[in-house]
Amino acid sequence: MSSRAPRGGVIATASRLAARREGRIVLAVAALYFVLYSTLAALRHESYHSLGFDLGLFDQAFWNTTQGRPFESTMSQALPVPHSLLGDHFSPIFWVIVPFYFAFPHPETLAVVQTFCLALGAWPLYLLAKLKLPSGYAIAWTVVYFLFLPVAYINLFDFHEVALAVAPLAFALYFLEAGRRWWFVASLAVAFLVKEEMGLVGVAFGAYALIGKRDWKLGLGVLAGSAVAFAAIIQIVIPFFAGGRSYPYIAERYADVGGSPLGIIRTAFTNPLRIVRAVLQAKKVFFVVGLFGPVLGLSALAGWSAILVLPSLAYLVLSNYGPQFSYTSQYSAPLIPLIVGTSIIALSRLPDAWRRPLMAAVLVSSLGLSWAFGDMPFSRKFDPGQYRTEARYAAFTPSLAMIPHDARVSAENGFPSQLSERRYIYDYSFEGVVDAQWVILDYAALGHSQALFDEEVAKVEAEGYVLVASGEGLALLTNTRPSA
Repeated sequence: MSSRAPRGGVIATASRLAARREGRIVLAVAALYFVLYSTLAALRHESYHSLGFDLGLFDQAFWNTTQGRPFESTMSQALPVPHSLLGDHFSPIFWVIVPFYFAFPHPETLAVVQTFCLALGAWPLYLLAKLKLPSGYAIAWTVVYFLFLPVAYINLFDFHEVALAVAPLAFALYFLEAGRRWWFVASLAVAFLVKEEMGLVGVAFGAYALIGKRDWKLGLGVLAGSAVAFAAIIQIVIPFFAGGRSYPYIAERYADVGGSPLGIIRTAFTNPLRIVRAVLQAKKVFFVVGLFGPVLGLSALAGWSAILVLPSLAYLVLSNYGPQFSYTSQYSAPLIPLIVGTSIIALSRLPDAWRRPLMAAVLVSSLGLSWAFGDMPFSRKFDPGQYRTEARYAAFTPSLAMIPHDARVSAENGFPSQLSERRYIYDYSFEGVVDAQWVILDYAALGHSQALFDEEVAKVEAEGYVLVASGEGLALLTNTRPSA
């Protein structure tokens, strides 16, 4: 009897070894990304380039939580009195982060957690590519994910809760495609704990399950449940934590197209050109190209799964608030797994002869756009200066030791996030002096204009503050008023 293994067994063994190697390669790439971007995010903060909005804001809320004041803030919504951060955005997922922050209560913890969550988002997309495509494509899609324009920008732009939705949304898409219904529902439920607009994404998942998967029970349940959850969070939960104040962002940011969900629908029927004008703005077109360009617009060929990108894309491009239609800000985070995921599905639907050249084209497009417009270390727009401490800060910051830990501080530019582990911290650019005992001014917030800076110092001095330390475009002032 021959001792050689059957040919089929050899092929199966080789396939398993190749698959195991693929997984290890993906984990190695994700680990490399995690180490590199955790380091960059921490350096950005430590070199005084992080901001009060939003790293300082979140750091204060987490620090207050460890002091027995759950998610209390004096900066959220530029409201300079203690209030709940959950009255601004609904993010109970923060409780998962609290133990890590309690162990290391510093802004760097939040930066590292965010980096981990973004690195984790690659794994479910790798699994989706393995599920839908032949061997070899999964690693390529992992590379596409990390090159995707918003990923690095979001990672290096302070800390934002919506970045935590990338991984659970990617898992939800993978589990739905794999037919693992309960894991899909669980992943989507985790996403709902990140931020209120995830309910709109859930509506799209329900519609896809209903129409694309022909799963009536799952589709209708997820669709209805998501719509109810979104409405309840916006109209009941957030106002409860806000002390009765209504959710402000819809009326403020969608005034041009109706100012409310029903108003937007009414405008679409009664004045559709108003919607068209709101959407077809040069910056918004560039935003859409930046999102879909790296994957060559493959999401449009993804069949019914293309529904998944519509709610997030709609609420971003309909907004009149500039950061919402910029891939350099955090708002596009939910679209990262949805665009990459639907592109994988689209490629799996195409003829075999098209896949390899299209995959190569996607890699070239992703690499080219990342170099031209991204925030990777090799990118044309990458700014190494964001990770080095300017000499003027190094000379000035020892003066901050004069500030008592329990003092009320109003600061601008990079200083609020440096001093945010206190109950009362204000962002001077948004909230002014308020009742602060100490004020820190930085002319970087004024475009490095010395004339404007001198005017600002004089204005604060006129309110009874005395200059106690200064540097190049920097000033530390205190007043003689007793503590409130």
